[in-house]
Amino acid sequence: MFLILASAIVGESQSIGTNLPEEKVSLITDRTLYIAGEKIHIAAFVSNDFNRFEPGQVLYAEIISSTGTSFSKSKLSVLNKEASGCLEIPEDIVTGVYYVRAYTKYMRNFGPAGYAYIPVKIVNPLSDDVLNGSDNSVFISPTQGHSFSDKFEISTDKNEYAPRESVNVGITNLRLSSAAVDRVSKVSISVIPEFAFSDFTLSLQASDLKSAITYYPETRGVSLTGQLKETVSGKTKPDNRINLSIIGEGRDYMATQTDTAGRFFFSLPAYTGRRDLFLCTAKDDSTLKQLLVDNDFCSLPVHLPAAQFNLSSEERATAYRMALNVRIQHQFDKETLQCPRPFENDMRAFYGTPSDVIRLDNYVALPTLEEYFNELAGAVNVKKKNGHKYFKILGTQPEMSYYDPLVLVDYVAISNPDKILTATPTSIDRIEVIKVPYVKGDITYGGIVSIISKKGDFGGIDLPASGIFINYLFLSDTCRCKISDKTIKDMPDTRNTLYWNAEFALDDKEKGNFSFSTPDTPGRYVIVVRGVDGKGAEIKQDWIFEVKDNKQ
Repeated sequence: MFLILASAIVGESQSIGTNLPEEKVSLITDRTLYIAGEKIHIAAFVSNDFNRFEPGQVLYAEIISSTGTSFSKSKLSVLNKEASGCLEIPEDIVTGVYYVRAYTKYMRNFGPAGYAYIPVKIVNPLSDDVLNGSDNSVFISPTQGHSFSDKFEISTDKNEYAPRESVNVGITNLRLSSAAVDRVSKVSISVIPEFAFSDFTLSLQASDLKSAITYYPETRGVSLTGQLKETVSGKTKPDNRINLSIIGEGRDYMATQTDTAGRFFFSLPAYTGRRDLFLCTAKDDSTLKQLLVDNDFCSLPVHLPAAQFNLSSEERATAYRMALNVRIQHQFDKETLQCPRPFENDMRAFYGTPSDVIRLDNYVALPTLEEYFNELAGAVNVKKKNGHKYFKILGTQPEMSYYDPLVLVDYVAISNPDKILTATPTSIDRIEVIKVPYVKGDITYGGIVSIISKKGDFGGIDLPASGIFINYLFLSDTCRCKISDKTIKDMPDTRNTLYWNAEFALDDKEKGNFSFSTPDTPGRYVIVVRGVDGKGAEIKQDWIFEVKDNKQ
């Protein structure tokens, strides 16, 4: 029996008389038997009946236990309704049955029952501990033979190969149709050891659909959402400006207004990896307000079948060989993925080249920062009105007199000039000025005053009390990768997944060819082709070949 796609749908929105569209994720993994420390390669197809929104552009993937405890997380970019990437299995994970699940942020409106799930067996050969489980109905025992449909024909140049021999594979769609919904332009292909997968179908009862949307489709990439409330009363605070700063590498700034429910929404840049964020309210009456940021991954409770961990004799033998391969691979520190970074970080400020740059060390030392602004022949002055100080940038355009400037300290927006002016001048490296109106999002500023400290410590000033720091995961740095079949002559070839292409493209006649080399480990291997046609129907096909030891 072979692995099928795991998918889930949120149900019929018409059942409660709403027009909320549906969204579905079909999920594929390269196999379902893994060793601790390996990567789980995933592919996903996102489909929906959105009339007002484009499909979600971010896929959230996790390795979880049956109770929802997360052990690995990844955010993957969705392009043309397809996503692919990796999940890292922790090296210290306990042997047991876990679940790979995937969903979009929009799907969180309807609860975890609508997500896509695939169970996986993970073996930690360095520990005797086993995850508790009592349900024996989750896995169907793998058997030899072919259970997939005859949607595709798979052929190899022969059935038996020696180690490190090239395997040439051809794929043909046997049900080629002129109808667009019947066509399959891309499929996912994995080549894995026999018995490294299980046939499984999981059916969960979908949650009731809601009449209002809390999580909107992420049509412009990763988003950060939350709500602003009064600290004491807990009342929501509508029509308040929220500032967000990306600190350090990839520095950026953005602002938004809370809606009538006090909620805010930020669409973030397409960065990868983790970055530090700072959020605060624009007005520094922060002791009366609190920012509540939504968990970027789903934290709702879920109760999945707690499968008892069992291995058949064939699975046990396969797991043993796979564990040896992993141990050898770690010993030689061999990298099998060729994954260039999809995004190169830019250390320039988001506002580009400033109009003026004032480097304080180039001038005679002055006792206060305010004196540098007022004494130097620059475009920025500190003025006073009704007992309150404020910054003003001199410019020729009339908008400069209408709008307040954006004032930043180490790229964090600070609305209180008195706080900024307490900075010790010797702690400041430079002041960058934009002397023309600047539009960021839907907000217009009367220029920018950007104060850069020498040590990146905000010049020692106090940040707004309402502010919160978050170490936030942007897109995962796994990219849309393939498993390389290139081998090094003097290095052992210990791949457990011989070939993985999450987005294999077929030609106009729905045919394709690819090749890979066999590993050093003898045994039977399976070529598995999986995908989704235009109707959302799952298609799959397999082919078995054997690698024989040269010494036999």
